[in-house]
Amino acid sequence: MNTQEWIKFLDLCNEILGEGSHSLYLSESWCSWTTFDRILSDAGYWKCGLPRKGEYGDTGVFDGGTWGQPLEYSSIAHLIIPSKFEFADMYKGQFVYKETEQKILELSLKLQEERISHFISNWALELRLIPANV
Repeated sequence: MNTQEWIKFLDLCNEILGEGSHSLYLSESWCSWTTFDRILSDAGYWKCGLPRKGEYGDTGVFDGGTWGQPLEYSSIAHLIIPSKFEFADMYKGQFVYKETEQKILELSLKLQEERISHFISNWALELRLIPANV
């Protein structure tokens, strides 16, 4: 994906899914992502709300925002947006359960209009940026 596609993708995520947060309870959107370096290190994923408008620019995600660290777009290998996410835990002294449906089908249609390559299933919308034949 090029820079303009990343910016359009994140803009559409904010418009359709809502603003992300570090807190699962407070977040309107949720995703997990990994980088090419992380795949080689431990194959782990980070998880958090999607970056908010103003937290990303021409080269990537800025330091200190929702994702908490700077990240070049070109370093992202895989990003997953689940169709729903759940919070079940204590919040301000009370047990809270919250389930959030994400409008991934609506997002997929907008991404198709913008010709942004992605994969959609009942479970998630994905950006798979790992080349098949390397």
